[in-house]
Amino acid sequence: MVKTARILILVLIAPVVLYYLWTRAFVYLNYRREVYTDYFWYRAPWLLGHVVLGISTFLIGTLQLIPALRKGYPALHRGLGKIYIVCVVVSTGISFYLDATSKGSITYRTGLFTLAIAWLLTTLMGYACARFGNFDMHREWMIKSFVLTLSFVTFRFVDDLLARAGIGDFWERKVLVTWACWVIPLFVTELVLQVRRLYKFKTRLLEKG
Repeated sequence: MVKTARILILVLIAPVVLYYLWTRAFVYLNYRREVYTDYFWYRAPWLLGHVVLGISTFLIGTLQLIPALRKGYPALHRGLGKIYIVCVVVSTGISFYLDATSKGSITYRTGLFTLAIAWLLTTLMGYACARFGNFDMHREWMIKSFVLTLSFVTFRFVDDLLARAGIGDFWERKVLVTWACWVIPLFVTELVLQVRRLYKFKTRLLEKG
């Protein structure tokens, strides 16, 4: 059932992720003013770095979720994990600059800033747990980190849905989505992880009893 659920989630999410990668991320690899627009052009090198690092963390994070790679190639898993952490740290630093130079409201910028902090801290907690040998907690924190890595997809997906539904104006939607794109997925992830932990605890009690 667990494997079936994973496959179902992958089938549902993968097309959405690939669509937004192609239309909203890879497009910035075309380094031209018309692509970046006047709003981003003077910050283009920073945005390009953020995009490249974001794509890198997504690709590496996806590989790290493959059980066969984790178990069969532990050295590769550790190596990719270190690259993932470096990408997150550097990308977070860049996001602070992009946030500070944004023309959005303080609420909008605070949402992005808090997202960056959450992304950084979940990743560092995952690394710390691995260093101390607690690999169950390491796995949980890195899952949370990867969920936050996908926030660029949930941000644009929800924003597009709200726009099509005619809900709010441009900045009202942006403020709402900067919080909703990561708080709700992170909450759902935490809920699933805790239910999974409770199920394991119950299973151990039944085995003892």
